[in-house]
Amino acid sequence: MKMKKLGLLALIPVIFAGCETEVDPSDINSGTRITLSKSPVTFNSDGKTSEGEDSFTAVVTVFQGSKVNDLAWDCKFENSVAYAEVAKTDIQTEFIGTYEGDSRTVNEKGIELKVKANPEYKRSFTLVIIASDGTEQKFDFTQLGDKADAEVSSEVKDIEFVAAGGEQEIKYTTNMGDVYSFSADYEGTGDQWLTWTADASGSVKLSATKWTDKKNTRKAVFHITVGTPQTSTATLDIPVTQLAADDYYYMYGPSAAKLTIDNAIQMAKVSDGLYSTRAYFMNAEKGKNSVIFNLDSRTLAYPCFALAADGKIVKVNSEAELPDGPVIDIDGLRNLTTNFKELTWTWDRVTTDNCMPDSEVANYKTKAFVARDGSMKVWMTEFFRWDGGDITPKLGSSMVATATGAGNAGTGGYDKSAFPSSWNDSKLNMDFENTEIGGKLEGTNEHGRIYAFSEIITGTPTAGIGFARNEVVPEAWKAGNKITDAVGDEYVIEYINNKTEGTFTGDNAADEAKHPTLKMQIQGICPYGWHIANASDWLDIAYAASKASAGHTFPVQEDQVTYKQFSTNKGKVSEGQAVSPRGIGNLAPWLRNSSWNGGNISDGAEEFGFGYYPLGFRYMTQGYQCAGTRAQTWIPLFFNEKALYRVNVIINNTVTYAEISSIDNGQAIMPFRCVKNYK
Repeated sequence: MKMKKLGLLALIPVIFAGCETEVDPSDINSGTRITLSKSPVTFNSDGKTSEGEDSFTAVVTVFQGSKVNDLAWDCKFENSVAYAEVAKTDIQTEFIGTYEGDSRTVNEKGIELKVKANPEYKRSFTLVIIASDGTEQKFDFTQLGDKADAEVSSEVKDIEFVAAGGEQEIKYTTNMGDVYSFSADYEGTGDQWLTWTADASGSVKLSATKWTDKKNTRKAVFHITVGTPQTSTATLDIPVTQLAADDYYYMYGPSAAKLTIDNAIQMAKVSDGLYSTRAYFMNAEKGKNSVIFNLDSRTLAYPCFALAADGKIVKVNSEAELPDGPVIDIDGLRNLTTNFKELTWTWDRVTTDNCMPDSEVANYKTKAFVARDGSMKVWMTEFFRWDGGDITPKLGSSMVATATGAGNAGTGGYDKSAFPSSWNDSKLNMDFENTEIGGKLEGTNEHGRIYAFSEIITGTPTAGIGFARNEVVPEAWKAGNKITDAVGDEYVIEYINNKTEGTFTGDNAADEAKHPTLKMQIQGICPYGWHIANASDWLDIAYAASKASAGHTFPVQEDQVTYKQFSTNKGKVSEGQAVSPRGIGNLAPWLRNSSWNGGNISDGAEEFGFGYYPLGFRYMTQGYQCAGTRAQTWIPLFFNEKALYRVNVIINNTVTYAEISSIDNGQAIMPFRCVKNYK
């Protein structure tokens, strides 16, 4: 059995904890741990995996502490499973390196799991791997059925009632027809304060009684259940909150994230008369910058309140009385505190530690490019080079421009089995590091710096050093965690596998709806008001190139500008092939500038002005390399907890396509670009 893995040279990951500046050996789990080389998959009803394979195969690795152990192991199902079988097997793993011809094959022990076709409803089972010392690890699998399982969904995610009570309609969709029921669970009280009525499937009216408590809210969860135990059931849980009988202020306005009154933000009460919120504030109509507050209502009404330019809150009796709003120097996320007793307000920026200060922005070239929606996105047209200022260690590393070697010929590489685990680790060989942190390599910031990914999203400096070949992403950025981006939008971090069929459909709008993190604006160490260029930004650059390329060499076809095409990494491309089997054809010659050592550059590239310099990069197992010949850059998009995505616009000097592909965290140190925030 043979598995193919695209990656670099390491065959077995060295496991270290986190990406902090120091790792305490006592924090490393010294117990026995069992892992599979890939996560469990869902089986389709025909018995094939979701990836279209006849069986699920994975290498089994047993760890003790940070080292691989040769303990024997066996496998079984947790309970008797008549429709599935599992067996130990030998797996040939082919690793394909960065450079052509750089590959090797190893034999490893693993498992092969097969399931029979499922003519019924969805079913689940658990595989158990048992090491010879008695340690067990469980892995859960699911198989879909031919019969559709019950489904119920709604655009209503939660409901809020004011203290006076009232009625709200919930619309939902289901595949179970008129087989439905409703119920509610109440928190902390025996009062059943919710009632409901429904005449047919798809809609229910939920009502709340009056609430008189002036200190406490009350909460419940409303359940919509469809189907039967014989067919399968599904339940939609909708949290319900009823506010205390108190004053509530709702904020909206053109400068308050362009919020309309019906979508106004409810301010959080801090104390009597004191309220706060976090929102994205921006310049609106010159001299206005209106930020407005309604009392106890999301309905347009007067009188209301508004922020004035002098730190005062004023009462407004009509639209004509709206005052000049606050001075908004830079559009961005802020914490706003309002005092409705004293009619005053203050705010402060929500930003990243060690980010580049405002004063440095003027030192960067910028340019606006047309986006798919017709708007203009402003890019820094050079790589980021902020080092954090007066801090030690620095953010990122200067590039050793003389290190142009390939593979192990580069300067500054660590052996894949000898990564340092911290700044105090003796394996941190200063011969491999820049002079700015006490090393011996002369670097330059002329065309930008190269960073570990953890540095650019957290602002925690490591001088461009990853402390593990497969470093786990920072805890707050693991799948399932909620983050608020630089414009106040909330996202749930997800892992996106571009190698799985159907991940991207070719319909950009549908793909962005399915994978919202393609569009998240993460400030990272970009200056306030800017963010790390995301996948959507890069797709927009491809679109801008397609519009600019008419009549020039290396035209970019607009129908190639999709996430599906951008993230397709298989197939050979002929030089200048506009319709490319992988990546977006002819895009690279539009992003490059004349600084490349050879390679194809469009006759319109200089005017286009993206200025993508071949800064090179550092692979920790191969060193600094490829200054002047190759370029790749980070984007804030996660493949799994130990890998993320880059934009690769050059693989060799004649290749004309550009692509998005995954790369191991910790191993790769590379540059990035910033884009001005937009709402």
